[in-house]
Amino acid sequence: MGAGDSRLAPLLRWLGLTMVVILLLQLAAVLVGVDWSDDTTRPQVTGALVALAPLGFLGLLVALMGARLDNPPRRQTPLRWLICALSALLAVGMLVAIPFSLDGAAGDPAQAENLEQGRQALKEARQFRDDDQRVKAVGEQLAQAGQLAADASDEDKIKAAETMIDEQIAQMDQQLKKFEGQQNRQSQQRLIGGTASAAVLAVAFVMLALTAVL
Repeated sequence: MGAGDSRLAPLLRWLGLTMVVILLLQLAAVLVGVDWSDDTTRPQVTGALVALAPLGFLGLLVALMGARLDNPPRRQTPLRWLICALSALLAVGMLVAIPFSLDGAAGDPAQAENLEQGRQALKEARQFRDDDQRVKAVGEQLAQAGQLAADASDEDKIKAAETMIDEQIAQMDQQLKKFEGQQNRQSQQRLIGGTASAAVLAVAFVMLALTAVL
């Protein structure tokens, strides 16, 4: 091993371990910020874990490169076993994160409840529209409120009521479709950014753990 490698190896080891320490501190900050006593909300730690995991992978990889440069013939040094253990621990963390990510892909329960309420409200509005007596009553209310001509006929009142109700139903339907689209996009983002990333990172950490001691 040359003089350049002997100087580079300690730098790589400490640089890699520093990145791992930063990862642990960031994860600790995320866990401390979660209110575990609150049963009404689901703890959001999967996204942070998956987002920070590449930092740990890179740190462990850099530390392993330093260990290999320092002692190429020795395959089972304390540092390599430490890298193997941390990689295995993070791989387990990624595997645990997958079901949580799949559960989170269903979305926030409060948003799902709001979506169901919107669908129910739209259903009731359409049922209201199909009720001739209710539509006629709305027409009478419009006439009494002065929104129609004084000599408006019953047909004019019903037509005005139908137009107003149809406009309200169209607005509700548009808002509901917009909300459903947002929910679907958020679910896809969580699925790709959470579940798929966690699976890839789990495989990467397993390979790194094996590389450290083989």
